[in-house]
Order: sequence, then C-alpha cells, then structure tokens
Amino acid sequence: MRAISRLRKKGLCSEERIFEEKMRVLGKKSIGFLSALAMSALFSFAAFAHSVTGKIHDVNITSDKESISLTVDSSGDSTGTDGSIYIFEIKPYQNDLTGRRDFLAKGNIGQDQKFTFTLHAGPGELRLYSAFVPAVKVNGHYEMISDRRYIENPEIVAENQDPALNPGKKGLRVDPNILDDALSLNIKHAGVDIPTQRFFGNGISYTYENKTYKINKELIDQLDAEVKRLSDSGVAVTAILLNAWNETVPELNPKGVTELPKEQAVYYGFNVESEGGFRGVKAMASFLAKRYNGKNGHGKITNWVVGNEINNQYWNYMGDYDVSAYTVRFQRAFRVFYTAMKSVSANDNIMFSIDHYWNMFPEAAPVGKYKGKDIMLAFHNYEVAEGYMDYGLALHPYPYPMTSPNFWDDDKTGKVNDTIDSPVVNFKNLHVITDFMQLPAMRNRKGEVRKIFLTEEGFTSTQGKKDKTTEQAAAVAYSYFIADNNPYISAYLMSRQEDNEDETKHGLAFGLSSIVNHKLVPKPAHEVFKWIDNPSATEGIADFARAVIGIDRWDQLIPGFHFPGREAEKPDVINY
Repeated sequence: MRAISRLRKKGLCSEERIFEEKMRVLGKKSIGFLSALAMSALFSFAAFAHSVTGKIHDVNITSDKESISLTVDSSGDSTGTDGSIYIFEIKPYQNDLTGRRDFLAKGNIGQDQKFTFTLHAGPGELRLYSAFVPAVKVNGHYEMISDRRYIENPEIVAENQDPALNPGKKGLRVDPNILDDALSLNIKHAGVDIPTQRFFGNGISYTYENKTYKINKELIDQLDAEVKRLSDSGVAVTAILLNAWNETVPELNPKGVTELPKEQAVYYGFNVESEGGFRGVKAMASFLAKRYNGKNGHGKITNWVVGNEINNQYWNYMGDYDVSAYTVRFQRAFRVFYTAMKSVSANDNIMFSIDHYWNMFPEAAPVGKYKGKDIMLAFHNYEVAEGYMDYGLALHPYPYPMTSPNFWDDDKTGKVNDTIDSPVVNFKNLHVITDFMQLPAMRNRKGEVRKIFLTEEGFTSTQGKKDKTTEQAAAVAYSYFIADNNPYISAYLMSRQEDNEDETKHGLAFGLSSIVNHKLVPKPAHEVFKWIDNPSATEGIADFARAVIGIDRWDQLIPGFHFPGREAEKPDVINY
C-alpha cells in the first residue's frame, strides 16, 4: 500500500506499474488481506491531466429500454473550463477525445450528477457496446477526467429471459462425428468448439448495423446439426470460441500482430482495437447469439467460453504485453461477446478459461505467459473499473504432470498445495479456486459466487509404455466425486471423447475410448464415466477406485462426502 502511494506521488501510477506493485504485495499477504485489497483503487488506469477529476458509475439501460442513464461524481478546480461536465461515447478502439465535439449530454461539475441520453445511436445501431467518459472543455477542446465505463445491464433488453439450463454436472467435449457415443454416456453438458476463423465466408447474408456480412454456410450447417441434436436431447451446450489466424477477414486478427508458426501460437485474441475489427466481432457475436437462442429451431447454446487458456498466449496470442496491458485488451474483446450474448439471452453464462497453472507461469509456453491468479485479479479489477459483468470462470484442472493420471499424489511434486499461492490448481486442491472465488471481492453484485465450469480435464491412460487404463478410470471417478461434492462447481467436462493422435505422440491419451483400425474401442474409463452420476450405479461403478487410490472410504478424502444424487448437507467452505 505504501509503495503504491509512493508510485502515485512520483507520478508513476500507470496501470502497468500499479498492477506490478499489487502483484508484489499480494504475494506477501493472506486471503483476508486479498479480500479487502481486490476491490481497492489499486487498478486506477491513469492520472488525468486536468485538476477536475471524476468518476462515472451506474451506467445502465433504463427500464423502458430506450435510454441510458449514468452518474458522475466530479470535483476540483474548474479554472480554465466552462464549469460543465460533458458525456462522450467512446468505442474500444478509441483512447482519447482528439477532434471530438459530439458529446451526448452536458451537466454541472459536482457529486451525484445524473445524465440520460438515448440508447439509439442512429438507424439500426444501438450504443449497447459503447463506453462513456466524462470530460471538461478546456481552450476549445475536451479532456477526459475519468476512466471509461460500459453499460452494465445489457440483459435488460434480452427477449429470452429463461433461466440457464443446467441438468447436472457431467459433461464432455464432444466429437461431432460420433455424437451417438457421446449421448450414450448420459451427458448433461456438451462442449462444442467454434472455429471463428471460418465464420465469415459465403452462403448466408446477415445484415447488422446497416452492413451486410457474408457468413460461411458450411460451418453454420455443421453447428446447426450438432447444437440442435444436443439441445433436443436435453443437453446444455457450451460453445468454445477459438480464433485461429483469419485469412478471410484479417481485421479480426490482433492489431499489429503477424501470424506466428504453429509451434508458437495456435489461436489468437479477437481484435476490437480497430473499427473494422470491432464491427466484425460485434456482427459475429450477434449472429451466434441470435442463431442459437433456442427459439428459432437451431438449438440453444447456453454457455460461452471466449478464447482458450488465456494465461498462455500459445492459445490466445495478442502480442508482447505485460499481464496488465494484455488483460485489458482481452477484457474489452470479451465484453463484446458478453454484451451480445446477454442482450439476446439474459441468463447465458459467458466465461473465459485459464489452465491449471495458478501461481506459476505455464511451463510449455513459447510466447507470452502469465500466472492464472494474476489474470483473474487483472480481469476482475478492470471489470470493476470499466463496468460490471456477471462473468464466469472456465478452469482446466489437469494433473501435474499431465503425463500421469494419478492426480491424488500431485502434492509430492511440490507444485500442488492447499494455499491460495499454490503453483498449480487441479483436482488435488480444487478448493483453492472455489475458496478464492468465494471471497467477497470476487463475488457478483448479488453476493453470489460466480459460475465455475470445469470445461476441460483429462487423464492419460498410458504413461511411457505402461498401461494406465485402470488409473485413468479411477481418476475419472475420484475427480467427478470431487466436483459433485463441491457446490461451487457448475459443470465437469472431460476433454476427449477419443484419443487425439497428436496428443498421444506426447504421452497424453486422454480419450475415454481409443481408435483401433478406425473403430472406437472404449476404455474402462468410458463405462465409469457413463454411470458415475447415476444414483443407483455410482457406488458400484467406482468401488474399484478405492483400492487404486489407497483408501477405505471416500469420506477419508472428501469430508461430508455423498454419492451423486444422494444429497447431503454441504459446508460453506470446502477443503479437500
């Protein structure tokens, strides 16, 4: 705290410097201190030049869905100004008010000043995705006196106000070519990848904000068939939006970035730092939200994950940035998808994902890499600064190392422990992430713990030349029991329906089945996974796993344990 005050006194209070100092402080403090600190002003973006300073808050669409209201608190020496506050609209790709005179509203300097203006920006265009800033007029030009703030209640305009579907926790990242097998496993959730670099193409015309976009009909037909079948089967669909390098619409690629070799980056961040990129991302997000709203015959996507493992730029490349600058760019693109989905289906869950590297840097990252906890804190604090979102977390709690299925002894690596500073978070210490998300500072505005989905986890069935199919099956049973007994975990999605050839070359046979002579051959884990959430079968199907793990009873590992479907009273804080 004192060090950060010194930064401010020295005029060095940039967002990057303050974030770095906050991370240093957090490394020395307890969970209790983190709870108080996370909501503090340590992430103030910058010191503004003028002596009038302000704060904008409560940016909301009004109940009649026609206007936007907001409040500004401002104070300071108004000498040199005309004594007024002006409200400007600002897009993600805009950083100042140079040459601008198109203010939306005008009021007085002072506390609790209310402003209202129309939601409609013009024919066919809403200010739904815009931020707003207060400014003063100095020598004929306008200067911002506060950070930007976005609309905080896009869900109010959604036609679909249905609750989000969640029929259970068990799920799978499905292969669209073998959906029969996936559905035979009695899944409640399905993960569906959407390769967004293929989104624009030919075959479907979509007019958005007075511009007509060409959409790839082949891709949409594939998604229609997959999403509709899963939805019709009562499965909650989670879409993972993966943005490989885009040759069709290069504006969607991160600004100032060139394509890297595949061994350095697989996917890229979404670009909203240029007008063309911003408009393209809005059109894509809007189309997907409307297409899969569950009301027009194409099925329902209920949960959306933007990007993949964003703490590792191998999966989300955006350029050479420190964690603060990187996260604010990702967060502004994420907000576009959040706003699009929430403004169509109010209760959809919109998430971003991190891997199991919680308080250490990913080890296999050739480009930018960050600690998962740092990403969480940076994202949360930029969200606090720029406008509330009821976002969720998609965690990938793989074993450490991934080449061994026996996560129950991962503490022996020295990388997995029960503290908030554990280098790795996986099923051995899953409570670390749910304890963290229970902190008052991390909860949503209703005081609820934000949604946590486990959208990708897997356990290898080989280790070197050794057969580990029994251990893989035991890992499936044990990990599912952990997730089922933790009330803050909403879903559990296995990563592979069948082995992936590229992964098996590296000793990672995550599939529930193998492919032998082009045929699907189930492993023991396949049968365990099928029955693990069935109240009448779960105890028997998992009985073998106790000996594999080395226990007599499940409550030796999971206090207050209950089998799936056999409800028991659940404690407020889980420790296992």
